[in-house]
Amino acid sequence: MIKKNMLKEYLRYILPTMLTFTLASVYSIVDGMFVGHAVGDAGVAGINVAFPLVAFVMAVGTGIGMGGGVISSIARGAGDEAKSRRAVGTTFTLLLLAALPVMALLLFAAEPICRLLGGQGGTLEQAVAYTSVIAWGVPFQIFVTGCTPLIRNQGRVGFAMAVQVFAGLMNVALDYVFVMLFGWGTAGAAAATAVSQAAAFVPVLVFFLMRRNRIARADLRPDGKIVAHALKLGLAPFGLTLLPEATVVAINVNLSAYGGETALAAYAVVSYTACVIQMLIQGVGDGSQPLISKHYGAGDADGVRRFRNTNYLITISLGALGLLAMYLLRNQVPLLFGSSAETAAIVAYALPIFSMAYVFYGFTHASTSYFYAVDDARASNAIVYGEAVLVVLVVFGIARVAGVDGIWFSVTIVQMVLACAAGALLRYRHRRHAAQAAPAQGRPASPVGRCAGADRPEAYERAAGPVWTGPPGLGCIVRRAVVRRCVRTRGPADASASDCATCSAALTARLLRVVPSIRRPASAHRPRVGPAWRPVRAPILARAHARAPQSRPLC
Repeated sequence: MIKKNMLKEYLRYILPTMLTFTLASVYSIVDGMFVGHAVGDAGVAGINVAFPLVAFVMAVGTGIGMGGGVISSIARGAGDEAKSRRAVGTTFTLLLLAALPVMALLLFAAEPICRLLGGQGGTLEQAVAYTSVIAWGVPFQIFVTGCTPLIRNQGRVGFAMAVQVFAGLMNVALDYVFVMLFGWGTAGAAAATAVSQAAAFVPVLVFFLMRRNRIARADLRPDGKIVAHALKLGLAPFGLTLLPEATVVAINVNLSAYGGETALAAYAVVSYTACVIQMLIQGVGDGSQPLISKHYGAGDADGVRRFRNTNYLITISLGALGLLAMYLLRNQVPLLFGSSAETAAIVAYALPIFSMAYVFYGFTHASTSYFYAVDDARASNAIVYGEAVLVVLVVFGIARVAGVDGIWFSVTIVQMVLACAAGALLRYRHRRHAAQAAPAQGRPASPVGRCAGADRPEAYERAAGPVWTGPPGLGCIVRRAVVRRCVRTRGPADASASDCATCSAALTARLLRVVPSIRRPASAHRPRVGPAWRPVRAPILARAHARAPQSRPLC
C-alpha cells in the first residue's frame, strides 16, 4: 500500500481520471435514455449494435495516446526531457495520420459493418443512421481522446478532466435539443456527440499552442523507434478500449439468434449500466499510469509496487460495490430507459449476473494497466488479446449448450479465467526479476562498467542527494544507498546484481566526488579524515558492497 506522503499525489492523478471515465459512461447512459424514450427499444438496441464502431474510434486515439504517454513518462522519470518531448510530438503526428482513414471507413462501410455486428430489421436501420452521422466527428474524437493521456502525463490532470466534463455536458444538452425537441432520433444523438467532440477539440488545441506546452516543429517529425515502441505499447490500451466490444458483438450475435430483439434491447440496457463500473475501474488503472511509469523510469521499485497494490485494493473493491449496487437497483434501472415490461423483466434477471464479472475485472484491468505502465507490452497484450479469443470461444460455446441463460454467465467465466492468467503473469515477472537480481553462481566477474548504473553517474548523484555535511563516518550509508540504486537501474537483462559489486572501484571514485566530506572537510568545523579512520572505512565499504546483490528486484 502507498505511504501517507504518497497519498496526495496518488489521489491527484486517479480521482480526476475516475471522474472523467465515469462521466463518459454517464453521458452514454443519457444518450440511451433520450433515445429509449423518443424511439423505443429499437433505438437503444441500434446504438448498442453501432457502439463497437464508436469504441474503435476511441480505441485508436487511446492506444496511440497511451503508448506515447508511457514513453514520455518513463523518459521524464529517467531525466531525458528531449526524448520525452519527441515522444509527445511523434504521438501528435500519429493521431493526425490515423483520423482520416477511420473516418472514411465509417462513412462508406456503415451498413455492412452494422449487419455483421448483429443488426437486423429496425435495429439495423437505427444503427446505420447513428454511424453515418457520428463518422463526421471522428477526427475530433481521435484527437481529443489521444491527447488526453499526453495532457495527464504532463501533470495537468485537472485540465484533462475539465475538457471531458465540458464535452460531456455539451453532449447531454445537445441530446435533449436534437433528440427530444427536434425529433431527430438516433441520428440526433450521433450529431450531439460529434458536435461536442468538435467543441472539445478547441481547448486541447489551445493547450498545445501555449508557449510552455508548444511542440517544436522538429519534434513533430515522426521518430521511427518511438513510433514502433508507441504502437507496441499502445496495443494494450487499444485492446482494453475496443475488445470489451468484442463481448458486445459476440453477445449481440448470439442473443439475436437465441433471444430475438427483446433480448437485444435488454442487453443494451445491461451493457449501458454495467459500463459505469467498468469505467470506474479503468479510471484507476489509467489514472495511476503516469505515476507508475515515472517511478519505474526513476528506478523506484518500492514506489511502483506500492502504487500497483493500492490499485488492486481499489479496483477489486469497486467491482464488489458495483455488483451490490446492480443487485439492489435491478428493478429501477429499466425504468430509466423506458423499457417495455418484457424487456424490464429480462434486465432485472440479467443485470446482477452480468455484474459479477467486474469483481474479477478489477484485478485483471489493474494488472494490464500495470504491465504497460512498466513497459511490459508482452504481458499486457497477452491478457488483452487473450480476452478476445476467450470471449468468442466461451460465448459461442455456452450459447449452444445453455442458450440465453448461459450467455448472461459467459462474461463472468471469461473474467475468472483472465484473473488467473494475470496472477500467473505477475508471478512469472517477479520470479524473472528476482533471478536477474540474484548473484550469478560460478560466473566470472564482469569487467568494471558492465552494470548500466556504472555508466550513469547522474543516477548516483540523484540517489546520493545533496553534498554530505555530516560526520564522515556516516558516509558509508550514502554509499550503500547508491549501491542499491545501482542494482535497481540496471539496463541490460544479462547484467546481474553481482556485476554491481564488481563496479565498486569506479563507484567509490564517483562517490568521492559526490560526497566530498569523505575525502576532505568542507570547513574548519568538520573533522578531517585521518589515517586512524581509513582502516575502519575499508571494511564498512566492503560490507556495503556485499549487501548490494541482496537488494530487492525491480517490480
